[in-house]
Order: sequence, then structure tokens, then C-alpha cells
Amino acid sequence: MHLRESKQILRQSDLFRDLNEIHLDLVLRVCEESNYLAGEYIFRQDDVGDALYILAEGEVEIILEPEAAEEAILQVAELKAISTFGEVILVEKAKRTASVRCKTDAQLLRIPRDRLLKLCNDYPEIGFRIMRRMAAELSLKLQASNLNIREQLFDAEAERMRRPESE
Repeated sequence: MHLRESKQILRQSDLFRDLNEIHLDLVLRVCEESNYLAGEYIFRQDDVGDALYILAEGEVEIILEPEAAEEAILQVAELKAISTFGEVILVEKAKRTASVRCKTDAQLLRIPRDRLLKLCNDYPEIGFRIMRRMAAELSLKLQASNLNIREQLFDAEAERMRRPESE
């Protein structure tokens, strides 16, 4: 991917769209390009988070992997180009709460946690703008997850009500 293309991806992403050209150039300096094939995992549930990602091209799915082998994998979201994921690591260094698997070949910008946090500390205006956008992004994702859970609970309850009672 050409630097100009990477900068355009940053500019279009929700997380970095409030930054000016100089700030985008600074963020671009801490980015790494990563390529994955369809079916590959970008990271797995319970891995220690060390970077956030911007999907430049392709599609990925966010999945919850079961603890027991007989349980099914649960897809909680599907992301397309210019989506960001893994942002929680900016708030807290913790284990990943879900896995991310490529549905198609994918090209990503990977931004290591330590490098981005240093940039945010060195340039507080950048840090403020990124953290504000991240809070808005995480809020939207939480709302979508809550809606998804609510729908699944209502579907399960409706299914339970349709089944005849056992005698």
C-alpha cells in the first residue's frame, strides 16, 4: 500500500477523521501494514492486546469462541473497509474479548499500542481527538452489541413460547 493510500484510509476512518494533515502524518509514522488471507485470524480471544487495527481492504468478522468444543462460534459483528477494531487496548492493556477472523483477503493498518500512546502523550491535542473519537466509537459498538443481545434474548424467548409444554 502506498503512503498516500494509507493516509487516505486514516483520514476516512472514524477514529482519525478529526485530525489535520500534520497530525495524520504523525499517526502514519507509527502505522504498520499487515496482510492476511481469508480464514486467517488477526488475533484470538484471550490474546494480550498490543495494537489497534484499521481495515483498509476486505472483510473481517468479530467472533466469540466457545469454551466447550460442542458449542458453536458466535459471530457478533462483520466489518468492512475503513472500520477500526481493537481500540480498547488504548484504554487498558488487557486480553482480547473476541477473535477477529478474515472473511476475505484483508489489508490492514496496524498501530502498536505503545507507539500510539507515546504519540498521544507527546502531542496531547492528537491524544484528545483520538480518545474522544474512540469513546464515541466504543459507545456505538456497545449500543449495537446490546441490541444484538436483546434480539437474541427475544428470539430465544419467542422460540421457548412456541414449543409445546412437556407433560
